[in-house]
Amino acid sequence: MTLIEAIRRVFWKSGFPRFLDLLRRTAFKPILYLCIGKPDIIRVTLMKIAYNICMRPSEILCIARSIEMKRPCRLLVFGLGNDSMFWSMMNRSGETVFLEDHPVWFSRVTSLNPSINAFFIEYNTILIEWHELLNYPRYLRMDFPEDIEKKKWDAILIDGPVGWKNTAPGRMKSIFAAGNLRTSSADVFVHDCNRKVEQVYSDRYLGNDNLVRQVGKLRHYRFSDRSCDPITSDSSVNSGLMVESCSGIPVTAG
Repeated sequence: MTLIEAIRRVFWKSGFPRFLDLLRRTAFKPILYLCIGKPDIIRVTLMKIAYNICMRPSEILCIARSIEMKRPCRLLVFGLGNDSMFWSMMNRSGETVFLEDHPVWFSRVTSLNPSINAFFIEYNTILIEWHELLNYPRYLRMDFPEDIEKKKWDAILIDGPVGWKNTAPGRMKSIFAAGNLRTSSADVFVHDCNRKVEQVYSDRYLGNDNLVRQVGKLRHYRFSDRSCDPITSDSSVNSGLMVESCSGIPVTAG
């Protein structure tokens, strides 16, 4: 066991996370409702701190504003976390579904938020195989619950599964799935695009021509009936891309 793993284990056994969860269900709730009512950079920053959300405020705001324009819609999220209740409540009157492969996170988040609609799924990939799998879509297909597979989704957020170590499942399958489960006018968000696998698979299966902006580590893809086929699209840099700084201020792509 590494030192970091040991510290994490002590932290989780200390009872402090359960105390924080209690605060998030009670004292911190007004912050959550403020963000849902009118998300802006200040309110989202407060929510990020209170709920210990990994995404940057500018990244959260980018997704939230897109959901505001589309709701009520069908929102599919790969990954459960401290931000899950926010996404579910942002899409009020719509349908929001979460997919999670980590049993501890699945149990923790669904027990804290019983109203969340979530499915436990399994991946049979490991990150280290990403290059070999890239051009073989048949190995990237996966079985989803019928409630997922039979529908098309207006907005998809890919923030799972784990993709930062070679033994993790990686996000190859979730990115591929987004290209197949989306509607013809969907918005698709891929987090952690500072990493090579997320970059390469998003270029390959979502299509760089559909990339409209990058905010921090988040890529935002927007599709239309005229969008190119993401599986065969060129992965060259989109010259029309707007890159936004972590503060959310647009800057010209270099």
